[in-house]
Amino acid sequence: MANVLLMPKLGLTMEKGTIIEWYIGEGDSFEQGDIIYSVETEKLTNDVEATTSGEILEILVNEGETVEVKTPVAKLVGYEEGDAEIKAAAEEEKKEKEETKPKAPAKKKKSSSGKVMAAPKTRKFAADNDIDLNDVAAFAGKDTISASDIEEYLEKGETAPAEKKGSSSMRKIIGERLTESWKAPHIYLKKEANADALINLKETFKARDNNVSLNDIISFITARAIKSYKKINSIEKNSGEFEVAENINLGLAVAVEDGLLVPVVEQADTLSLEELAVKSKDLISRTKENKLSPDEMQGGTFTITNLGMFGIDEFTAILNPPQSAILAVGTIKEKLYLNSDNKVNSKKVVNLTLGVDHRAIDGATAAKFVQILADYIENPYLCF
Repeated sequence: MANVLLMPKLGLTMEKGTIIEWYIGEGDSFEQGDIIYSVETEKLTNDVEATTSGEILEILVNEGETVEVKTPVAKLVGYEEGDAEIKAAAEEEKKEKEETKPKAPAKKKKSSSGKVMAAPKTRKFAADNDIDLNDVAAFAGKDTISASDIEEYLEKGETAPAEKKGSSSMRKIIGERLTESWKAPHIYLKKEANADALINLKETFKARDNNVSLNDIISFITARAIKSYKKINSIEKNSGEFEVAENINLGLAVAVEDGLLVPVVEQADTLSLEELAVKSKDLISRTKENKLSPDEMQGGTFTITNLGMFGIDEFTAILNPPQSAILAVGTIKEKLYLNSDNKVNSKKVVNLTLGVDHRAIDGATAAKFVQILADYIENPYLCF
């Protein structure tokens, strides 16, 4: 087998990947567990670790370039020129790059006295802060770098973290998805719901030392509402052709640096509230830590986005193709009203805004779902 590094297949749905950064250059050696390069696919950036030790002979795919999975991205020392299959793939990829644009020079990692040595965690720390280990080595006057050296380098103000590589790629993908989404004729329906029972339910779980959030309860209720009115669970199969999805896979919009990711809770309607809460917290946590796999963002049939924690009363959200509906949840706030005795009372309310693709869902269907959802929010115990 030829001694090469291949573009990894990081998920069942991954077909291509973009090299965001090489952490080592040609002529550099690495050990098993070292982070060699980072790959971006569908808005996710993943660090690729070495499974064995080796040394880079030639980088075949430069930063910013996109290739299909299992494409050779670098030759290692000991590359067997006689391996026709791998060699042909590498040469074909190289030829294609040369035809489209000049090959950028491969990144070289140098310090004043030689190769910079750092543990994998230290390299990860540097990459997360967009720090070049060569700069830290020059600052520290040594070639073996630790995390404390990087911290000192940052504290001394020698550099300010620049925009992370990959963020521009994420914005590009988001732009493409938004353009695709706006091709759909959106309609929006808004409704205010009494949230007193919702808050009481959360307090009941809290009293039992069960850390269930309002987001978890809303997700649980929404999944039950979709189950009782599945017309809203439509997805686009082909251009302009829709079908009601059998499974209710709930997308949870999560804000990350310079973008938005939507991990998916599969078959959310089959989970208990406690199970959904555990699953959601795990997905959201790993989303913020950039530890999701691409597959965990696939297959969603309905998305919930909540800006209530930012004090937003209500907002309209953009559809997440190929889904046909998205629910925007605003903040819970106090509202005064006159009761039947003309006395002033107060209640907690939440604003719900449902956005739908009018090609798949008409106004009456959307209104029926909003009514069911509001009833469940005002009477959450009906969902158990």
